[in-house]
Amino acid sequence: HIADVSHYVKTGNALDLEAKKRGNSTYLVDRVIPMLPEALSNELCSLKPNVDRLTKCVEFLLSNEGKVLQSKFYSAVIRSKRRFTYKEVLASLEKSSPSNDAIDRMLHDAHKMAQSIRRARFKAGSLELDFPENKIRLDEHGRVLRIERIENDVSHQLIEEYMLLANEAVAGRLMSLRKPAVYRIHEAPDERRLRDYREDVLGHKIQCGNLSNRAEVQKLLAKLGTLPIGQALKIGFLRSLMRARYAVEPLGHYGLAKKKYTHFTSPIRRYADLIVHRVLFDNAQISANALKEIAEHISETERNSADAERDSKDVKLFAFLKAQIASGKPE
Repeated sequence: HIADVSHYVKTGNALDLEAKKRGNSTYLVDRVIPMLPEALSNELCSLKPNVDRLTKCVEFLLSNEGKVLQSKFYSAVIRSKRRFTYKEVLASLEKSSPSNDAIDRMLHDAHKMAQSIRRARFKAGSLELDFPENKIRLDEHGRVLRIERIENDVSHQLIEEYMLLANEAVAGRLMSLRKPAVYRIHEAPDERRLRDYREDVLGHKIQCGNLSNRAEVQKLLAKLGTLPIGQALKIGFLRSLMRARYAVEPLGHYGLAKKKYTHFTSPIRRYADLIVHRVLFDNAQISANALKEIAEHISETERNSADAERDSKDVKLFAFLKAQIASGKPE
């Protein structure tokens, strides 16, 4: 269930024009520059417990192995029962068996299925490109208070796998309907850059096969996860890849090994998802040329946001380390 943002943000209204201009929300260390106002993002389009909320839904019937047997796409009104933090979900999943509570049992069932889907995804060639995230926490004066390491644990994977599944299903649905839309694409890397990267890896005395073979890439990434220098070399691999972007052509996603992929799950913070909702559910008629312009524009705003977010972290960390050195305290 994804918040029905298109119900409130109509094509061409002031909210829509500003959202299109921004392209996405930007998450700086000390503030968020949202794509849409807080009255929507934190209120009407926030799936809070015990209140009715409008949603766009993708419903799956899955086999025990995580294979999609059937999918449905529809609008709905939902009333969620409980909001969890990732830490609360992790604490529940780390128990050997669920309690008698229905929601706790549901979490364990959802986790078991998510892990089946995840195993199938990697078996199909998806690449493990996740890094632990360093979250910078600030004090009331805007100075670095502490740095938290957030791992991609099973509580995050539970959400991630279902979102990936929904994005893939929506892309497939749009393609079968032959509707002009915006897709999330990640093109295959340049062979020369892969060869250069392989030479770099071999220079560190690490065995490495032909990286144009996806299985060899998976094998190398697994090996890098066990080595002290592995994270630095993994970053090097990411830099040898093409950058994911938006396009009107469904060219597939190299990193996820998916032939059909779009963005559907975050319309409150990404304009691409809002467009996809309109095309799939509201039968919006948007010309291919208009969509092409939008895809190029939001690809650019995404790059700008990523650069700003990285610079924001660097500035805070530089000030933090400078203060550490000046005080004579260890890191």
